[in-house]
Amino acid sequence: MNSREFILCQGVSLRSTGKVSSAFSREDGSFSGILSAQQIIPAAKAFIKDAKAPIFFFVELPKEDDSEMYDVYYLDNCTKPVAEAIIKRFGDVLVNDGISRFGFGSNSEEEEIYFTDYQEFSAYIGNADKFAASLKKIGVEQTEKFCTLWDEMSDDNMGCLSMVEVNGETVFDIPDALKDAGMYKDRKE
Repeated sequence: MNSREFILCQGVSLRSTGKVSSAFSREDGSFSGILSAQQIIPAAKAFIKDAKAPIFFFVELPKEDDSEMYDVYYLDNCTKPVAEAIIKRFGDVLVNDGISRFGFGSNSEEEEIYFTDYQEFSAYIGNADKFAASLKKIGVEQTEKFCTLWDEMSDDNMGCLSMVEVNGETVFDIPDALKDAGMYKDRKE
């Protein structure tokens, strides 16, 4: 495999990724970018390592009756080892699922990483230089402007997001699996 080849997650379909490569742009402590499938977990781990504890985890799941609206579930006040355990336990299904969104943040600082549709992410973190170095270390190029999968879509190259199952679980199993640990549904509508 070419290390510059952009790999789609299992739940992301597109005939051609065209000019897309893993990249991020940065303005002070704010980041936006796009990650190849194999870079998502290392980026999440780098964020968890650099963010101020305690850490929260969240997952956004499409509402059954409206694919444009999401239910948001949170697990607050995790230690860094607990946040890392969430990645170890649910990382494959979170990364490969095309219909959900997820992320981590600090309960005590304004720091968060958010993995969204078509393998894009946004983040803001106090230790921005260290996080930028972590992204570069996993092969993500820093640039002023980057190409997204959205940019490559056309009538001949339609994109599609789909739910996946990994080891008998989907992202919809996560809230129940973490309920006893304190995961709750955000009641804001």
